[in-house]
Amino acid sequence: MSDPKNPTRAKDGRDKPKESAHRIEGGIDAVVIGAGADGLAAAAYLGKGGLRTVLVGAGPEIGGRIAKREIASGVEGVDGEHLVTALDPDVIAELDLYRHGLEFAARRLDTTYFFEGGDVLRFDGDLAQAALLSLDHDDDREALEIFMSEVLDMAALLRPAFRPFAFPGGGNHQRVLEKAMAGATPEAAARLRRFCLSNADDIIHGRFGDGPLRALLLAETAFRSAAAPNEPFSFLSLLRRYSGEAAGLQGAAAYPKGGAVSVITALRRAAQSAKVDVRAATPVKSILIEGDRVGGVTLADGGQLRAPIIVAAIDAEQAYLTMIGAGMIDIGLERILTARRPEIASARMQIVLKGVAQDDATRRNMMRRLVYAPSPEALAKAFNEARAGRVPQSLVVEAVFPTALDEGAALDKRQVVSVMAHPLPFDAEPDAERREAIRSAILDNIEMFAAGFSGRIEADDLRLAADEAAAAKASPAAYAARPDILRQWALSSAVTGSGDITGFYFCGPEAQIGAGLSCAAGRAAARAALHAYRKGAA
Repeated sequence: MSDPKNPTRAKDGRDKPKESAHRIEGGIDAVVIGAGADGLAAAAYLGKGGLRTVLVGAGPEIGGRIAKREIASGVEGVDGEHLVTALDPDVIAELDLYRHGLEFAARRLDTTYFFEGGDVLRFDGDLAQAALLSLDHDDDREALEIFMSEVLDMAALLRPAFRPFAFPGGGNHQRVLEKAMAGATPEAAARLRRFCLSNADDIIHGRFGDGPLRALLLAETAFRSAAAPNEPFSFLSLLRRYSGEAAGLQGAAAYPKGGAVSVITALRRAAQSAKVDVRAATPVKSILIEGDRVGGVTLADGGQLRAPIIVAAIDAEQAYLTMIGAGMIDIGLERILTARRPEIASARMQIVLKGVAQDDATRRNMMRRLVYAPSPEALAKAFNEARAGRVPQSLVVEAVFPTALDEGAALDKRQVVSVMAHPLPFDAEPDAERREAIRSAILDNIEMFAAGFSGRIEADDLRLAADEAAAAKASPAAYAARPDILRQWALSSAVTGSGDITGFYFCGPEAQIGAGLSCAAGRAAARAALHAYRKGAA
């Protein structure tokens, strides 16, 4: 039944699929394919720019892989990202997301690091203040203060190079990198060049020796990356991590009130306020190419949406090889997409614990980001094992307690902990045995810093790359860990080059540099489309 206040919405709040079988709809300026965060951001920008925009999502829900779901009886969890570290501040400001309901329950999370042997170290959520914490020696504090100042400065300098491009012909990250160096002082340019060319372990070991600071910084470098910290150019991964902002603070981690799904809700409201026609359960079969330009899309039910602008916020394989077709794109792009062989992935587990914290120290820790950092040797071995298709014994584990951070998520006599673990082998179709091996490995690593944890588990829910891809109706390869930054730059430039098809713009997962919820790719695609549209060359 329809909602009488909004005939395009059902009473349960979901968008009603349009009856479009064998119909041809015209009068549309832009169609956005994919109703995840970047698709919503792109659609909101296009609508705000005055274009009549239709956003279509293949699934029954808006949000792609980020969604609220029951993970145990009476307990809801949020799939997808569990923290915000890279949400584009321009997207927040230009789409007025705070006015549309975005709110942070925790704006600057401190991080408590746990190490083999039981050592513990806490970082301030403001990384510029990290050295003021419980380090035992003045020399360590001074070394960390100097290091973090250099890293944050260099990460900020490189921020333009970590933004995706989205226009015909692709972007040139090398040119942006050279521009950043040209604008820096000679000392800063030399440091930036060294940081860009070095592996992370060489730089970090040279600064901090074999102590816990080395382990925690290598864990941060390796987390969610397919490049191990002892491999070439891997220091760029740490710079990318610390170039992001959370609630206005560089390098911080924040928890949105209601979880990441609240970011989706704010983006959706921004799109709807811009008069975007949002349609769920409307899968696209193909993108219409007429000569060298787009003409619209054909829907799975046979209908068509005619438009001179198509923005694809889906994975590149689906967009280029399935919807456009290999015969219509550059052979180089086809080779890039067909030759990809992901090896490394992350896993997400949401766990329901029986009981609540009784002591103040535990409650304080639950208000922080918790990270288990294996030794550098164990971390290097973990990458080798994952690449060989085996589940490593040692993992980097990041955990947060949504029920402690967000009053609205509190439960009676239970707690929810959200965990992300890395590195793990990538499986496009993991079987039950592989899932159980990953589950056991994650719990074993949590036991390293929270003895007795497993005995309090009431229920748990494991999500692998294949599960996230299924939720977004995407190729599993799109949700594998990202390669080193240099290869990410090359892939992003290739997929956003749009195959020289006029009117086509891409902002899927492969366009983004680094992990995390960003929306920068959606913003870039929409701005490029608007620029071309106003010049009459969409």
